[in-house]
Amino acid sequence: MEKNYVFAVLAILVVATTDAVGSLLGFWFAPETAGNKMWVIKGLLLLALVLLSFSVKRWVYQQTSDGFYRKVAWLSLLSLLVCLGGDITNANFSETFYRYDGVVKHDYLADSVMFFGPGYLLLLINGALVTRRNGIKPTVIGQFILAGVLAGALSIFIMHIPGTGVFVKTMTSIYAALIGAVGLLGILLIHSFGGIRASKGVWMVGFGFMLAAIADAVIGHFWIYGNGGQGYYPDVRHVNWILYAASQAMVIYLPFVLVSHEKGKTA
Repeated sequence: MEKNYVFAVLAILVVATTDAVGSLLGFWFAPETAGNKMWVIKGLLLLALVLLSFSVKRWVYQQTSDGFYRKVAWLSLLSLLVCLGGDITNANFSETFYRYDGVVKHDYLADSVMFFGPGYLLLLINGALVTRRNGIKPTVIGQFILAGVLAGALSIFIMHIPGTGVFVKTMTSIYAALIGAVGLLGILLIHSFGGIRASKGVWMVGFGFMLAAIADAVIGHFWIYGNGGQGYYPDVRHVNWILYAASQAMVIYLPFVLVSHEKGKTA
């Protein structure tokens, strides 16, 4: 199972990177005129991620009847499914801009927070549950989350543009705080599995948490608020796609890592 899963993750990463680099260089479509065509490839990759996450959940159900592990598997799948709404919103199929103010061109990205926010909140809860299960004290978990929130707040303070509409400002601020917490929790997650001695799978999942924060930092600094609110578009979209797909492919491995770790301890 583990070898098959790693192969599937690597395949997704290779296809996502090839798709993004090819689009960026104009191999498949001209970067400025790609339109909705490239979303066919992205849609297939997102479907592959959902099927992969479902297969992990199914494997967990086959391995154990423990409600905790099954809850982690469900939260992992639900997190990905909710985030799909954000992916669809970010596609901006209607190609409308400046919806909320005359400063941020790609402010539809703020709309996607209504999906990515709950989706990554589920991921944050999942990570917190697992680290607590691994013996980390709630106060320590809370400190890491608070540190991540503060890091996210600092990030939004640095990139903010005066005159940004209230809705965009509010949504991006809330989301920056949330995704900052997700990123730092990835470090604590690795620590809870043994830190430097943790398995490669654990490191992959923990890095996936951190990569989620990096991917959204790229969106904030270069897509939403970058270039005076115009965004470095479409280049940043392709770069973000690689980071986002990689992150999702890694974090959905969490239930498998958890159950495998527990089975190894009791073996």
